Amino acid sequence: MEGSRDYAYYKEHAQDVKLDDITSSERNKNIIQKLRDGDSEFESYLGILDEAMEEDDDLEFILGEGDDLGWLGYFIGKNRRLGSLFIKCYLPPGTSFVEGICRNRSIESLHIDCDVGDYLSLGSMLGNNSNLNSLQVGYSIGNAHDFAVALGQRSYLKDLHFENLDLSDDFSDEEMSGIAQALSAQPQLEDIRLESIGFEGNGWATLATTFMGWGRNSKLKKLDLPFNNIGDEGLQSILGGIANCRNLVELNLSGNSQITVAGLRALSGFFQSKSCRLESLNLASMGVDDERAIVLATGLTTHKSLKHLNLSQNGIGDEGIAALVSGLTAAANTSLETLNLSRNAFTIAGVRSLSTLIQSERSTLKDLSLHSMRIDDDGISILADALTNNTSLETLFLDLHGSTSAGSNIFSRLLCDTSSINNIYLSNHTLQTIGWSDQFIDEGKYFSLNRQGKQLNPINRRLVPMCKILIHHPDLADMKPFYKWKLKFIPVIADWFRSARGCKGFFEESIETFQRRQLSAMYRFIRGVPMLVADGYWSQQLKQVRVKKRQFEEVEKQLLEILEKKRKVEEEEMQVLDRLSGQRASL
Repeated sequence: MEGSRDYAYYKEHAQDVKLDDITSSERNKNIIQKLRDGDSEFESYLGILDEAMEEDDDLEFILGEGDDLGWLGYFIGKNRRLGSLFIKCYLPPGTSFVEGICRNRSIESLHIDCDVGDYLSLGSMLGNNSNLNSLQVGYSIGNAHDFAVALGQRSYLKDLHFENLDLSDDFSDEEMSGIAQALSAQPQLEDIRLESIGFEGNGWATLATTFMGWGRNSKLKKLDLPFNNIGDEGLQSILGGIANCRNLVELNLSGNSQITVAGLRALSGFFQSKSCRLESLNLASMGVDDERAIVLATGLTTHKSLKHLNLSQNGIGDEGIAALVSGLTAAANTSLETLNLSRNAFTIAGVRSLSTLIQSERSTLKDLSLHSMRIDDDGISILADALTNNTSLETLFLDLHGSTSAGSNIFSRLLCDTSSINNIYLSNHTLQTIGWSDQFIDEGKYFSLNRQGKQLNPINRRLVPMCKILIHHPDLADMKPFYKWKLKFIPVIADWFRSARGCKGFFEESIETFQRRQLSAMYRFIRGVPMLVADGYWSQQLKQVRVKKRQFEEVEKQLLEILEKKRKVEEEEMQVLDRLSGQRASL
């Protein structure tokens, strides 16, 4: 494979070079031709590989005998349509391939999964390509010093990912710290991922110093540090470094099993600081047991902004779950939307603790993962009871292998209790998925209705229970509960069906059929209460008679009072006459 000539040579011979002479296959020739001509049909992605990842993929340049890497790099550099470049191949020393691609100004995402060797040229690309906002490096770095120099160039990067770096054994702590220190020139970074890299204690301390140096200029939003050797001291350093990263909302520490109670106590303290604005926290596969969960829960008690919490694949038991639920429930302005507790050690007692979180009036939980926990019918019953009045949970991931058909029936009644119209209204109209892997509760029509209802505005979401009612009670056949409304219920029926017209978009039904539903419902109601009209007339007549009777009784009462007063006056007059007669007789 050629490719060691200087750039001037490629520029001079670009119009005369025969593509058959510099490529090993028809596919590679077509790719270079499109790069050279700026073909408008050329896709924005290109992969350069030693072996094909996908058969017959026209977007992959598979290196073979006869391919000239220098020409490939030159035409990539000249192209103005290429947006994403993935390199996973052997690059011979001295090749001018890297120098060529570094002249490109359109690439936005660069993924390097090999040792490119010429890291100094890569540095020029970082500094000169204002469109390059994502750099991902994996596999190996042969020269840590040159790589640190390249990374130290000011750039326009927003995303920087180091994954599975095979740092050579002769790398010193100073060289690895130099890579971390080089990031001091990148305060504009929004997303940093360092996965399975060789940083030791000094490396994490240097990285923390870099974060601290960014200060209020930091744009960092997401920090992923999975599967490293971060211990308690390393975590404490990192937490101190990100204290001023006011935009940081995502932190991933999964797989760092060396972090113990001391480290989680520091993390819990970070939650309680005013600078913490974390919305997403991943602590999966960290060996978190009950003791560590209790320490973590103390910080969650006052943390207001957390939306996503992943504690899967740990050893949390019933005591730890109870503490976490208590902390999450007590958190002011609860905003938690996603909770992953899969593959832990708690039992049905832990499920019972979880039910209090689900039942909380302030619950905003949308996704709950409990898969690989083998929850039986009793546990399902507890979850179903908790979900009866829940209006936020949409997805419940759990392993159904531990349940029976009775468990499925419990969930079916939860989604739509068909025993009465009122019970359908009281069913759950929010859940969209229950199960895990190939084991799902198959209530497609109900899940579909709930899913469509979620897309409606809150006012129109009452159409979901209406649809379920129309499915199981087509013309509101059971009218007895409504007889107490008497004739006042007729306009209520008309208004209900007027609102329910929106249900026609949820299932296939003609306008005529829907109108027959309404007429049938009214007919059933009127037919069921034939005497209500007559009863209403005579009730009105009786009411008027009672009013007249009360009026007569009031007049009679007034006349009796007048007669009583007249009788008393006459008695007084007789007494006066008797006294006068007595006086005359004595004279």
